[in-house]
Amino acid sequence: MIGWLEGTVQETDPTTGSLLLNVNGVGYDIVLSMQNICVLQVGASTQLYIHSHIREEQFSLFGFVSTNERDMFRKLIQVSGIGVRTAMNVFSTMSVQQLLEAIQSSDDASIARTPGIGKKTALRMILELEGKLTMPESGDSPSQSNHSHMAHDVRSALVNLGYKPATIDKTMKKLTLSQDFEESFKMVLKVL
Repeated sequence: MIGWLEGTVQETDPTTGSLLLNVNGVGYDIVLSMQNICVLQVGASTQLYIHSHIREEQFSLFGFVSTNERDMFRKLIQVSGIGVRTAMNVFSTMSVQQLLEAIQSSDDASIARTPGIGKKTALRMILELEGKLTMPESGDSPSQSNHSHMAHDVRSALVNLGYKPATIDKTMKKLTLSQDFEESFKMVLKVL
């Protein structure tokens, strides 16, 4: 699976919501949100976090400018009734922060403004994701911010190994993690 790509933007196509990324002479066709397509300029060097999506005979790449965006996308596609295109539409109308706030405040009207998502789907999304998402702390000092980023990386690595997010969260709340990823990862893994 492809998880990250760095290259030069060869072309963008707002009608299909995709961009062609030249990575050492190989062109990758990547689906992006409209917000991200509008920001990326042809000829500019960029890095994208990738979600590889394989279905029957189709292999698609979905690109994101941050791991937070990709992680939220992956949570969205786990909600019943939300496919990859609908999840990408969400990011064309809302930022990750706005989506988190809408879910935590049960603001289904804001979510339902997304093309392809009605009131029932917005309510289902809130119901299934409520309590499973954490708001980024605002006003953190740089060390607190680095610590929360490191904790997020530890959690993400454990989820990729197959551990359940709820179990990981309970375990991490009981422990005092260090600033070092490897040390913290081993500490949490030992308890799990």
